[in-house]
Amino acid sequence: MSIVKIFFSPSGTCKKVAEQICSNFKQDQKSYNLLIFKSSTTLSSEDIAVVVMPVFSGRIPKTARERLSQIKGDNTPAIAIVNYGNTQISDSLRELVDLLDENNFNVIAAGSTVSHHSIFDGVAVGRPDSEDIAKIDKFSQKCIEKLETCESLSAEIPGNKPYSDYKQLPFVVSCDESVCVFCYDCINICPENAIPDVDPIDIDLDLCTRCTACINICPENARMFSGEAFEAKKPVFESANSERKEPEFYL
Repeated sequence: MSIVKIFFSPSGTCKKVAEQICSNFKQDQKSYNLLIFKSSTTLSSEDIAVVVMPVFSGRIPKTARERLSQIKGDNTPAIAIVNYGNTQISDSLRELVDLLDENNFNVIAAGSTVSHHSIFDGVAVGRPDSEDIAKIDKFSQKCIEKLETCESLSAEIPGNKPYSDYKQLPFVVSCDESVCVFCYDCINICPENAIPDVDPIDIDLDLCTRCTACINICPENARMFSGEAFEAKKPVFESANSERKEPEFYL
């Protein structure tokens, strides 16, 4: 039996949440990082899947959904988590649970966790913090207990179906050419192939989903959000989402 961590984590926070949950388990562990994993596979009924997805405007990112769809279960127990930046989860958790059900996973538990916002850095600073970690650990222990029977998730999950439409943010992702060292890490990590192979300074904003993978992997901090739309939205968004939201869990 293995614990299988499955995450799409452009800013590193979904990976952190997945690792925290899995740290409570004693079984051997393996990982599927959906930023780079594009193959198909099937997990066994003896595995336990811990799936953590980010929330982009109330949905699971389209590319993350497509790649997760390639991982099938065999009545494999699964823990479904969406991780968001203190705003709202909208239909994302409902969508994730539905997708895992469709892929023959047995979802035994689900939840939403809060992390530092990936675009607006003044929101949920320092999260997940010690309080969040304690709640995640308590939830993980309940999941371990529930795995003794593998009873399916019974709690009602928030969200609607059909899900809300995908939205494209108008913000510009730019690169400071005077700082860029042309390491090409951003090209290799971009899940949308939005950065040309020959020119990391450029970016196709029609393909870019503003996932922040290129920003977070840059060793020189050369990549950033910029432009009038972003600068105007930042203080408004940070003020509107300053009140602390808490993780929520369903068994």
